[in-house]
Amino acid sequence: MITDHLKELENQKKLEKSIVLWGIGRQTNEIIAWFKQNGYGERILFIADNFKSTFHHQYEGIPVVDPEEIEKLERDSFVVILSINYAEDVWRQLGAYGVTEVYNLRNLQEKTELYRCDIPYSFIDRSRGNRYLCYILAGYEPALWEDTIGRIEAFQDGAVDYCLVSSGKYEETLEEVAEKNGWSYLYTEKNQVCFVQNLVIELHPVAEYIMKMDEDIFIGKHFFRQMIENYHKIEREGEYRIGFMVPVVPLNCCSYASYIRLIGKTEEYEKRFGRAYKSRFSAVFNVVETAEFLWDTMDTFDSMAERFQQHEGYEILGCYYNIGCIMFSRRRWLMMGKWPEAPGESGMGRNEAFIC
Repeated sequence: MITDHLKELENQKKLEKSIVLWGIGRQTNEIIAWFKQNGYGERILFIADNFKSTFHHQYEGIPVVDPEEIEKLERDSFVVILSINYAEDVWRQLGAYGVTEVYNLRNLQEKTELYRCDIPYSFIDRSRGNRYLCYILAGYEPALWEDTIGRIEAFQDGAVDYCLVSSGKYEETLEEVAEKNGWSYLYTEKNQVCFVQNLVIELHPVAEYIMKMDEDIFIGKHFFRQMIENYHKIEREGEYRIGFMVPVVPLNCCSYASYIRLIGKTEEYEKRFGRAYKSRFSAVFNVVETAEFLWDTMDTFDSMAERFQQHEGYEILGCYYNIGCIMFSRRRWLMMGKWPEAPGESGMGRNEAFIC
């Protein structure tokens, strides 16, 4: 089948451009051999593989590279050849890179394109071209802004570009806050949180690392510096590639368990409420008393934030996580095919489920 499909592509003159092979699999050597035997060997630029590029510098004499190298190629100058089942994730990633000419040798009729909403927007751009971007989804909880966005104002970091983002509405107060602080402001005419999050990242093309925050997140002093430093420390020393990184959030259904352990309250919590499981759903969201217990364990918020900054280390998240405050890389965003836009919906919930 693979050979037949290669001949079909040859007959259709689809192999006259440069060629990128995707992935190293059981039939990769057969594919390479066919290309070489039929005079296309010199057209193979490289093999792109998200993970095996860590272990292989070359395969069958062909360079093996990270898929980021695809972004450096001139569009329409190459084709990508796959030979995998269930290729949807690869199609999404290639679509995020802007690559459209892709052929799966297992199914030449297969075609998956990223859906992109077409929503009018306005963008007040005050970006300084920083390596780090923080965007804050806001617009629906104005009673919180003095405390939550006020803390971002107070503790902002010069290494970070900030952008207030309103999905589906304009807020004059937010525009004023942005102007006062030299931040950008982005708003759309229709509520679609996946679209607006893709858009804000695209509008900051230099940002390599992104922090996404909701408008109900309280932060403490040095928050941004701590997030950046710890992200890079895990990159250097960690045993896993980072999907996304999160701070400890006391009321989160997963990290509340880390919180009570770090403050020595696990035993007291479990006597009252049962096991402190890390879970997609937990008693934190079902019983008012658990939330009250967690707040009552605190001294002032700032003293607790300072206390937590003394903790070293990190934990691997093994379950669904509420993404009210996360940090991830542009590379990861592209690898996952950007946030998943879909017609006729707001994207609420879909973004969280997708990245988890």
